[in-house]
Amino acid sequence: MRNKESNAIIKLSWDDLREWAGSKIVSRGQSYQRQKMVSDLAIFDADSLIAWVEGTHRYATQVIIDDNGLPDSKCTCPYGCNCKHGVAVVLEYLEHVKKNKRIPKTDKNDERFSLFDEKEWNSDFDEDDYKSFPTRTVNLEINTYLNGKTKAQLIELIHDLAGKFPKIAQELTDRKQLALGDVKSLIKRLKKDIREISREPGWQNYWQGEGYTPDYSEIRIKLESLLEAGYVDEVVTLGKYLIELGSRQVEESHDDGETAMAIEECMPVIVKSLDQSSMNKVDKLAWAVDVVQKDDYGIYDVFIGYLDRRHAKADWSILADRLLKQLDKMKHIEGDDFNRKYVRDRLSDWVIHALGQAGREVEIIPLCEAEAIKTGSYPRLVNYLISAKQYSDAERWIMEGIQVTEKRYPGIASDLRHKLKEIRISQKDWATVAVMQTEEFVRCPSQNTFIECQKASSKTKTWSQVREHILVYLEKGDLPWKQNGWPLTKPDLFVPETRYRNTFPMASVLIDIAILEKKPERILFWYDQLNTKGGIWGGVSNNNVAVAIQDFAPERAVSIWKMLAESLINQTKPSAYEQAAGYLRKAEKIMKREKRQAEWNQYLNGLKEKHARKRRLIEILNQSDSRSIIDQK
Repeated sequence: MRNKESNAIIKLSWDDLREWAGSKIVSRGQSYQRQKMVSDLAIFDADSLIAWVEGTHRYATQVIIDDNGLPDSKCTCPYGCNCKHGVAVVLEYLEHVKKNKRIPKTDKNDERFSLFDEKEWNSDFDEDDYKSFPTRTVNLEINTYLNGKTKAQLIELIHDLAGKFPKIAQELTDRKQLALGDVKSLIKRLKKDIREISREPGWQNYWQGEGYTPDYSEIRIKLESLLEAGYVDEVVTLGKYLIELGSRQVEESHDDGETAMAIEECMPVIVKSLDQSSMNKVDKLAWAVDVVQKDDYGIYDVFIGYLDRRHAKADWSILADRLLKQLDKMKHIEGDDFNRKYVRDRLSDWVIHALGQAGREVEIIPLCEAEAIKTGSYPRLVNYLISAKQYSDAERWIMEGIQVTEKRYPGIASDLRHKLKEIRISQKDWATVAVMQTEEFVRCPSQNTFIECQKASSKTKTWSQVREHILVYLEKGDLPWKQNGWPLTKPDLFVPETRYRNTFPMASVLIDIAILEKKPERILFWYDQLNTKGGIWGGVSNNNVAVAIQDFAPERAVSIWKMLAESLINQTKPSAYEQAAGYLRKAEKIMKREKRQAEWNQYLNGLKEKHARKRRLIEILNQSDSRSIIDQK
């Protein structure tokens, strides 16, 4: 007999789980549930579950159903909420229901709730606060057992456990070495452990529930022990070694950042050691800046936190001079060496930060001017000039920057034009802003630039005319300001030319605009033009077209979604199967609404027969059924 409580959970479908947690997290949660990682499942009240879930540590996880009928979970894991552990709890509950297994009830005195009460669980949760969760009952039993032992019996017990469990033996050896002040052996072993752990890159196969994520938790615990024992310099030395090897490992890993997260968990203790170390204050700042500069994966953000603390102006000033020397020693950058320019810009960013913290703001703009010429970092210079309200200088550098970067770095030139537009907006020069925005539309025709044109031209009450000129441009290629009746002035600076030869009409952009303006008949007109003539500039989102016309032309929408799904299925990739299933679900809703469910079932069964050998596809299609998960199980 099914539990009356949690009826809302019974009604959940796979679509609901994916909407809640995302496909990857659902896949991981499914793997956890299959591996029997969920234990002591209990019902708290209507539509609320709680359980233990084994992971890197043992986590308490609660799941409730919100007002929208979707799950919501909180967990004592680092993720904090709506994680794979929550998904695993839901699936374990459904497995119990399927097999008619009894699920016990619990109440507010359940010790797991106290774990949530002790911390405000959120995305900032620090897993260091809870390394394991032994129950109070177990602790009491252990104390009773140990208190009944003599000293000799306790020693014998420890020897017995150390013989059975190598980690206990190693922990005892480490504690002895620390007590005797023999840290060299411990540090040597930790360096060896770091080297071994970092040897293999992390990887994950979420579909098969397989993978490898390096476990740095023991390293973190040992670093904490060393710190507590007062060996702060040694922890900093080990931290440098870990950062060097760990960064290389992250670079080679393919696991959606899980290796980076494992290494990141060690960083707070390293920064704490840095703060307490015997290094002089400037050297501390210098090392932190060096770590952050080389961080391409956001692993070492805790060092930014250290740098954001209050440090003496004199120390920042010394560091600024050091970084300036590093900048001077960097080789001259020839041509378009983007990577070296990027590295130089990162260093100069920290020089500027140090100058600001040292109270030497007067040196910042001259430095930005010199660096803009060397690396093309004109936007940074312009930002500082605007902040200093030096608008004429800002405009002068904008003009120079556009001339230099227009061809080689169009993204920088576009940014500079945007800065100039901001200045004109601050001056309320709406006519110039409207012209500039029209120029940007010609440079990059899109739905977004169309919207910006509308905003700008509305200020001058010329939008209806500007819109007509823009649409003519998209259809025939005639520049808006060269057409009769153009309501604004003509561009006079960096005038864009028509770059898209033989691409008119720009059907894809016209489709996007018709979608924006909710004109389904125009959407279909240009969509058919796009498909029959070919060679049209740019791409179009078939899915967006189908969504926009589903009420106006439902059969066409279904046809588009079928086409998209079948194209993805032919790629023979699990990730493509997931996307294909999404399109098929949309098509099914339309067919059901049109009372053509039988016709849809026939199509879907034919699709399954055609691709019967693609077992993962069949599994996904079966999961995509709109019925609840428990009915599928």
